[in-house]
Amino acid sequence: MLFALEEANRDPTFLPNVTVGLQLYDSCVSGTRALGSTLSLLSGQLPPTPNFDCHSSQHQLLGIIGGMTSPESEPMAELLSIYQVSQVSHGSQHPQFSDHHRFPSFLRTVPSRAQQPQAIAKMLLFFNWTWVGLVGSDNGAFEWLDQELRNEVGKNGGCVSFSRKIDGHVANVGDVADAIQDSTAKVIICDCYHIHFMLLAKALQKKNVTNKIWVMSTSFLPDSSVLNREARVMLNGSLSLGIHSGPVLGLQHFLSTLHPAMFPDNHLIKLFWQDLFGCIWPGLKPIGLQKGSLVQNCTGLEQLTPTHLSVLKLDDLTATYQAYIAVKAFLEAYKNLRSCSPGEGLFTGGNCARTGDAKPWQLLQYLRAVCFITQAKEKIFFTQDGDIPAIFDIVSIYLAPDHTLKTTKVGHLDFSKPSGRELVINRNIIIWAKGPGKAPLSVCSKTCPLGTWKSAIQGQPSCCHQCLHCPQGEITYIPDSTSCLKCPEDQWPNSKQDQCIPKNLDFLSYKEPLGMALAICTTLFFLLALTILVIFIWHHHTPIVKANNQRLSYILLCSLALCFLCPFMFIGHPVPLTCALRQAAFGIIFTVCVSAILAKTIIVVSAFRTTRPNARFRKWAGPNLPHAILIACSLIQIVLCMFWVIVWPPMPMNSMDTGPKVTVMCDIGSSEFFYAMLSFLGFLALVSLVVAFLARQLPDTFNEAKHITLSMLVFSCVWISFIPAHLSAQGKDTVAVEIFAILASGAGLLCCLFFPKCYIILLQPAKNTRDQMMGKHYFKK
Repeated sequence: MLFALEEANRDPTFLPNVTVGLQLYDSCVSGTRALGSTLSLLSGQLPPTPNFDCHSSQHQLLGIIGGMTSPESEPMAELLSIYQVSQVSHGSQHPQFSDHHRFPSFLRTVPSRAQQPQAIAKMLLFFNWTWVGLVGSDNGAFEWLDQELRNEVGKNGGCVSFSRKIDGHVANVGDVADAIQDSTAKVIICDCYHIHFMLLAKALQKKNVTNKIWVMSTSFLPDSSVLNREARVMLNGSLSLGIHSGPVLGLQHFLSTLHPAMFPDNHLIKLFWQDLFGCIWPGLKPIGLQKGSLVQNCTGLEQLTPTHLSVLKLDDLTATYQAYIAVKAFLEAYKNLRSCSPGEGLFTGGNCARTGDAKPWQLLQYLRAVCFITQAKEKIFFTQDGDIPAIFDIVSIYLAPDHTLKTTKVGHLDFSKPSGRELVINRNIIIWAKGPGKAPLSVCSKTCPLGTWKSAIQGQPSCCHQCLHCPQGEITYIPDSTSCLKCPEDQWPNSKQDQCIPKNLDFLSYKEPLGMALAICTTLFFLLALTILVIFIWHHHTPIVKANNQRLSYILLCSLALCFLCPFMFIGHPVPLTCALRQAAFGIIFTVCVSAILAKTIIVVSAFRTTRPNARFRKWAGPNLPHAILIACSLIQIVLCMFWVIVWPPMPMNSMDTGPKVTVMCDIGSSEFFYAMLSFLGFLALVSLVVAFLARQLPDTFNEAKHITLSMLVFSCVWISFIPAHLSAQGKDTVAVEIFAILASGAGLLCCLFFPKCYIILLQPAKNTRDQMMGKHYFKK
């Protein structure tokens, strides 16, 4: 404060023809003594005379700077509010002083404690510490700090594991140590007095609890000179939230040239000189000296050396800087008051105060409106509540090799900055207990990795959770996700369930075993049908081939061969052409097969029915009837399928079923035409079965009815069993089921109708005679 006054008084342009002075009072951290000193300052004399102003015209009271602590400032502020005398405190942090109605003349150059919970919460969020403990002294504000800290930490998804208050009698220090030991929280927030923390550190060291990180509030100064060994060890690798301080240029030079003669009436300067040089001023009572010790008298001529200045710790001006700012604010306000131009004043009508007779309440108005830039380029002003913009320093505390505590400023927190940019920390220069590096973790539950989501544990705080794997078809792309996201229909999670990737196209391919096996079977059955056709053509002159309409046999074999080629349109990647033709081709070719079988059955029946006298069947049964049946039935199916394919053609489609694959398949276009085609085919098969069954008693040697009956039974059984199998199958299995049904039904017709004849042609040629075909060996004389 002396330095700030000397700065102003040496500058002839700052306050010309005005010398600013001060009166210093030591309140000894006592509210009572602070109140007495305030009364003396108000009355201008000792002892004080309440409600009387004894100041001379040359000595005007501008305002008061102090007190250092909240208990000192409270009685001062209540008294000064009555007289509207400005009070600027450089150390009182209690939130009550922000009440402008209760303390209208109180201002301060330190931030309110009300912003500390938010500041601590932002610091915890920076290091991702979501699981913390809280201990504090019984200072009257612990319950408030506990509630506010829980709210602020909770906003960021964190939790307070425990909170313990050390009572005034320190009887429960052991219980507080037990709570710290039992908790899994690695970070402990401390708002303790020094004596309480030293006792707690001793108790923790006895329990071998040394792996904690402490975050100290602004009420705690990490000073090696007042902390015991256990407390220093406990604080190694911790952080502290400190009141912001800046450089005071010229202070070191001022101190190096300071001597008592500059302030001959300043009692405190003489005490400072005694402590610094270990001497005694004549007439002053020595402090802290043992009886019998010989000490030289102070002369005032002693020279200050850098060694003496190192004791002052000029690299840490936490409290000094706030006092310096308080004096600068007073001086700037008084300067503005004296330099006021008419019409630009702060009072009614723009009036200015009389410079020669300015009142304290007038200076208060200018003090509230003061705004200036410090040497460190920091903007200083007071808010409506009398507070300056809250700025905190983040300090790293570590233990030096000589077992003394060292501090390093590693960042700052400025609430005047835009949201999200208030906190700046250089984590690379932080020295943790295990050395520089990554910040330790303090979480109740580990971060849930990608592909999992965090689920609350019943009965536990919100930041304690368990990690569960995402359900099938869902992902998480950020750690610690509270829910899983479902992938789009055309995508599926990867193996880690942290990314949606396009589904694989799935269809019955020639490259897979099932597709390859069906293709081989299809080829073999096709070759078998062609082989039988060749055998029949080669033996076309034999009776067994000529029997029961040779042309129908050729047509039936050709259509069966084409039936065996139909599965090739079902295997492979579906395209519009194969989708449009596969069902229609299958329906038409099978219709030709069944129609040919029906025609052969009609031939068998007509061969016997027309030989009876007066048989009505003879009138309409002729040699062209089988061909007419074949052509008519086939044309009906051809017209039906052509209309279907032209108007509502089946097209390729993707089946979006749940799973990692997209089944590429063909739709049926029009379900009405599809079922009409199947119904007509089933009708023909039923008619053939009924007719063949009725003709089964005809002579065996000429009769194919039994073979046709068996073949149609096989055909019907295959397609009846196809229905439930097709409905229960999924994806490409439905295509495989349909191919199997086509091959099985075609193979059944081929085996039942042509294998017996091939057996006779190739292995029993003796039975391949006209007499055998006519069955003459059945008739007796």
